[in-house]
Amino acid sequence: MNKEAPETFDALRQRIRDRFPDLSPHLQRIARASLEEPNGFALNTTPIIAESLSVQPSTLIRFAKEFNYSGFSHLQRVFRQRLIEGSASLRDQVLANDESAEPADIEADFKKCISAHLACLRELQQNCDMDALAAAVQRLRRARHVYIAGLRRSRPIADYFHYCLLRGERSCSLLDFAGGMAGPQIATIGSDDVLFAVAFSPYSKPVVDALMDAHVSGRRIVSLTDSADSPLANYADVSLVIGSDTASRLQPISGAVALIQTLAEGITRP
Repeated sequence: MNKEAPETFDALRQRIRDRFPDLSPHLQRIARASLEEPNGFALNTTPIIAESLSVQPSTLIRFAKEFNYSGFSHLQRVFRQRLIEGSASLRDQVLANDESAEPADIEADFKKCISAHLACLRELQQNCDMDALAAAVQRLRRARHVYIAGLRRSRPIADYFHYCLLRGERSCSLLDFAGGMAGPQIATIGSDDVLFAVAFSPYSKPVVDALMDAHVSGRRIVSLTDSADSPLANYADVSLVIGSDTASRLQPISGAVALIQTLAEGITRP
């Protein structure tokens, strides 16, 4: 890296997202943690981070070198600079949990959230691939049984799709990741069934693994994801892509919910 022009955290984060599908499983584990817990990467020592991720410290060094840093401590400076630049914001978060502090501006937070959701819906309305949406409805409508996969931010989306299909009396089930039965469920997918998988960057590994198992078995797959280059889009027969607002700490799911409702209307219509 050029010492006169150090890389910003946002730039590094984007590079990690872009490279994620090509990394080894151990490096993907580190990449996922770096995006989900950047504060931990900034404040903890290399041995502590390695232990928390069940990897060797040398693997952290290898991860840093994958992104052209001389070592992990060199890469760690990017995460620490993020904390320094955002220190005022972090202090605000601490004060928000202090009962003696001034109350948060709820109205401002509310308006900010509404604006984010409206922007998400406008972007979807302008850029939605209607051909892909129609194809997804047809695939799912013809399915004997729909298996639904989603974790983390995607879990409420998967749950809602499951709810909508049950309300429409369509045969469906959620993959049981918590109970460790997702693999056996994938093995029962028949040629007349469809796997509907939802995941957004950095893409939950169990969901990607389930999708890959279904793909290798030659099963039909419909996905909802955030990039045409995501692993879900690469291996699905039909993929619905919805953009993500990387400027928001909590990504709005209103666009995904709108797509789910559209799918459900088309699938369950008599």
